[in-house]
Amino acid sequence: MPNDVIFIKGQGGLGRPLPGTDYVSALLFYTAALPSGFTTTDRIKTVFSIEDAENLGITDTHIGETKATGTTTITGVGTAGDTVNINVTTDLGVINLGTAIVPSTPTVTTVAAAVVSVINAGTINHGYTASNLAGVITVTAPGGNGLAGNTFTFSNVLTGTVTATVTAFAGGVSSDIDILHYHIAEFFRIQPKGKLFVGVYGVADATTFASITLMQNFALGEIKQMAIYQKTTPFATSQTNTIQGICATLEGLHKPLVVLYQADFSATADITTLSNLRLLTNPNVSVLIGQDGAALGKSLFRATQKTIGIAGTTLGAVALAAVNESIAWIGKFQMASSEFDTLAFANGQLYTAISDGAINNLDSFGYIFLKKQIGLSGSYFDNCFTAVSPTSDYSKINSNRTIYKAIRSVRTILLPNLSSPIVVNADGTLSEDVIGYYTSECARALDVMVRDGEISAYNVIINPAQNVLSTSTLAITIEIVPTGDADTIKINIGYTLSISQ
Repeated sequence: MPNDVIFIKGQGGLGRPLPGTDYVSALLFYTAALPSGFTTTDRIKTVFSIEDAENLGITDTHIGETKATGTTTITGVGTAGDTVNINVTTDLGVINLGTAIVPSTPTVTTVAAAVVSVINAGTINHGYTASNLAGVITVTAPGGNGLAGNTFTFSNVLTGTVTATVTAFAGGVSSDIDILHYHIAEFFRIQPKGKLFVGVYGVADATTFASITLMQNFALGEIKQMAIYQKTTPFATSQTNTIQGICATLEGLHKPLVVLYQADFSATADITTLSNLRLLTNPNVSVLIGQDGAALGKSLFRATQKTIGIAGTTLGAVALAAVNESIAWIGKFQMASSEFDTLAFANGQLYTAISDGAINNLDSFGYIFLKKQIGLSGSYFDNCFTAVSPTSDYSKINSNRTIYKAIRSVRTILLPNLSSPIVVNADGTLSEDVIGYYTSECARALDVMVRDGEISAYNVIINPAQNVLSTSTLAITIEIVPTGDADTIKINIGYTLSISQ
């Protein structure tokens, strides 16, 4: 509308947190680059919105990138009126940077200056810039191309007698900060009220994962789910073994968490050749192999030539889910926007280029990726598997989150009772009062989970005949009936001569 003052309301600036702590998440990111808000002695920050992250220097403005450059050197000045049409051939097509006319008094410097003037006049449209040094025209690729710029070449068109030599583009280096911004933005796109610990650590730890412990200790055990992004080393199942070992140690210290692992699959020529994760024994670890196929994720993959993946997106979905909910729930977890409308895998292979049988096989091997559903628009998770046998009680993320919430809740309520006196009957058995008290204490935690639909039912069992006087140990057994997942809905359908009553 002309002659008006227009207001556009922002969203996410307040970052108001949700009640409880099930949504508390972490992103562990391995890179040699540090955002401006981080230092080598201050590597963990807490953010409640993408704006918080941007205030810490985590932006999508290609910080740390080196732009690729190439040269066109004027070797023959030609005559006035000759033309120099500068074209750059890229992996996305040919970019015309404009046509310069040889001036009336041509020298290598004046001809080059004319070319530079034309290129820079069009920068607003094509993004390239140029400079001239004694007839050598240096052309700089636009930001965001990163390593892709190193494949660019000149395909100039010269008319008349003007001549030039060219060198291909080189020197491009991508921005890791762009990738970090991408995953944080995706997390808050899916869970706008999340709480996210962001840890940025050097690549030396990219396969030892000691920083998992550092982050969980920094958070005082509050982190419930963590996504790890590393593109330093190609994926190996041994990496999940290492992560599981750390998770097991943290669980023993009452700081349990589940881990979503986004490793590098860029060197995997065929994603369908990946090994079976269901042969592992790593129930705390899920391996992500999805990726965007046409939008920003694809652009970052092109710039870095490394896996970008779905770490932030998946972490956001897990943080949005109730602990018992599968992120494969079609009705709640539709992930596509402009991002993930076109799908790919973490090595760049398009989803549509993989056979249905191969996709089903990757699903049966326990990987997590985004898929399409016939009859529905959007993109959805294939499942929420962990790297363990499907017969395990903890073969899904939601199974782990549910049991950990029950453990934390019961432990918090029972902690004040440690070393408290226990009255026994004359025969040394537990009194009814003691049994009733501890049963009701456990119920205080678990009744809430039943009420919230996170578990179906539970039972608390305390054996009155246990010898507390000798062992100083009170044994309590808790049986939990979880909620189920409708992974498959089976319908019998057919024609009939009449409807049965």
